[in-house]
Amino acid sequence: MNIFIKKKFFIINMLILILTINCKYSSCDNKINSNFCLKKKYLESIKILYDHKYQKALFKFQDFYIKYPYNKYTEKVLVYLIYLNYIDKNFLNVLDFTEEFIISYNKSPFLDYILYIRIMSEISLDQNNEIQNLFNIERSHYNPFYTNLAINDTNILIKNYPNSIYIKYLKYHLIKMKNRVRKFDLNIIKFLFKKKMYISTINRCIRFLKFYSSNNKETKLVKKILQESFSKF
Repeated sequence: MNIFIKKKFFIINMLILILTINCKYSSCDNKINSNFCLKKKYLESIKILYDHKYQKALFKFQDFYIKYPYNKYTEKVLVYLIYLNYIDKNFLNVLDFTEEFIISYNKSPFLDYILYIRIMSEISLDQNNEIQNLFNIERSHYNPFYTNLAINDTNILIKNYPNSIYIKYLKYHLIKMKNRVRKFDLNIIKFLFKKKMYISTINRCIRFLKFYSSNNKETKLVKKILQESFSKF
């Protein structure tokens, strides 16, 4: 009886060992096939991009990103998706993808490039606003929401990547962006003063003079409006 039990135990152990080995090799094969499949699809997408078939490449990378999330190619796939969405003028998509990239890969060597594309997308969103264009609204009268985002992101890039090749170009844009915001703030002051909303005008004038201290025509005008608002109030 003991011999039978020992034999049975031996047979069970052998079966477990055989099954374990088979499972191990099967898992290994699946892993190899999966890695090969990922690499193949990634290289196919790259080739389409290098052939300048941008729309098709965008579709391929999007498909890759959705079907195979969080693998060793995801970082680079996101970089290509950001670039392709930018040249396709899908600027809101660029903001979504760049935000995900910054959160997921905050030590990436591509980060200054990603921030640069994000900033250029924010500038483009400010310049190509559909409502603004539809009603022919002057830019200086339109809320510079995206310009403020671009200014903030530019300051982050300059602070964190002082040797970035994009800084020189962005500093030029930074001057234009600040002018854009300043003109909008001035128009708000003019509007409030015209509507005889003197308390709001005074608050806006004080804020304007705090942020824009240079002694130019605009600051002189704001000082004049401030004095008149005090006298009216």
